[in-house]
Amino acid sequence: MQKQVLVTGGLGYIGSHTIVELVQAGFAVVAVDNLSNSSSLVLDRIKRITGKDVDFYELDCANENHLRAVFERNNFFGVIHFAALKSVEE
Repeated sequence: MQKQVLVTGGLGYIGSHTIVELVQAGFAVVAVDNLSNSSSLVLDRIKRITGKDVDFYELDCANENHLRAVFERNNFFGVIHFAALKSVEE
């Protein structure tokens, strides 16, 4: 059975590159992103590169109830947290 990893901010630049590496290393990945600085099109690019689907939840990880629901539906081996606003203005 594959170990499952949650990547917050998973569709951003760093998160998406990390997901590709995790999938290629044999992990099952779940991505969370609110899409404020990214696009759902990144999921298609990840699949094209890896040949695998990534489970995705569009939500803000600051929303405790929504994030809790993701944890209740999954059994994570680890979490990598990249969700953040990345520009000085934000």
